[in-house]
Amino acid sequence: MRHDTGPMHHRFHLIIATNRPPEYLDRAIRSIQAEPYRVFLSVVAQRPVPEVPDRLAAMIRDGDGEYIHQPGASGVSTARNAGMRTLRADLVGFPDDDCWYPTGVLSAIDARFSRVDEEPRLGGLCIPTKDATGRGTMLRWLGRSRRIRVRDVPRTVICSGVFFRREVLDDIGDFDDTLGSGVEPFGSGEENDLVMRAVEAGVRVDFDADLYVHHGDFRDDGPTTAVLAKVRRYNRGFGRVLRKHGCWGQASYWVSRSVVALVIARVRRDAAAVEQQHAQLAGRWQGWFGRDDAGHRHPVTPRTR
Repeated sequence: MRHDTGPMHHRFHLIIATNRPPEYLDRAIRSIQAEPYRVFLSVVAQRPVPEVPDRLAAMIRDGDGEYIHQPGASGVSTARNAGMRTLRADLVGFPDDDCWYPTGVLSAIDARFSRVDEEPRLGGLCIPTKDATGRGTMLRWLGRSRRIRVRDVPRTVICSGVFFRREVLDDIGDFDDTLGSGVEPFGSGEENDLVMRAVEAGVRVDFDADLYVHHGDFRDDGPTTAVLAKVRRYNRGFGRVLRKHGCWGQASYWVSRSVVALVIARVRRDAAAVEQQHAQLAGRWQGWFGRDDAGHRHPVTPRTR
């Protein structure tokens, strides 16, 4: 349940979920403070001991931030839902603790939401991620802007680039807390699910290929044990979301892509690619059938409102 705060004094409410030390958030918070807007920042920390970042402490003193401590809790969806209990702005975003905004991006996002000559009214906006060099990261992004359909979600949605109007979130509800980083066995997909629910409800959600948020790519470390485990978790969450929304055609397409990519990697004798594609395929398959690495079954839960 949301708590009403009355008049909005901020244009953006940004919610960061983290389980990392406070200094890890410094770059993200600096980029937020550099924007010419009064932004309200919620940091939800799932750490044993509360540690408020210095920059956030200053924002809290000015009435522009809060620190929510969730000791013993886990999962970005649980954390973000806590941050959404009281929304303090008309536009809401969910930056990761390791991303940062390029100068002017919030102004450009505000301009997109402020257009009065568009029908239907824009309810959500998704933008891609790029590393510090300008290279696209995390997804195989669509190359052009468009209104998002359900089938576009796998190539247009990463949580750090998702923005919604407050009223849309009031209508479609919270993140599914059985999905997302920190949740086993479905370690991603919470943002895909949220955007799919909005699109299915008739909300206009656009993808803007010309804007972006900076974010690295964990796969750059190569096929280490940790990276391959994350690939499997992320794709397990992806498969889970496709099953939850009954996307049979999409599931067939993405599993087929993984099979073809795995065959090509084997033909090329690219051992690193074989490992990554195998982890990706296994994760998608497990997610669709609701299985974890031990073979335990996890029934699909009803859709979150």
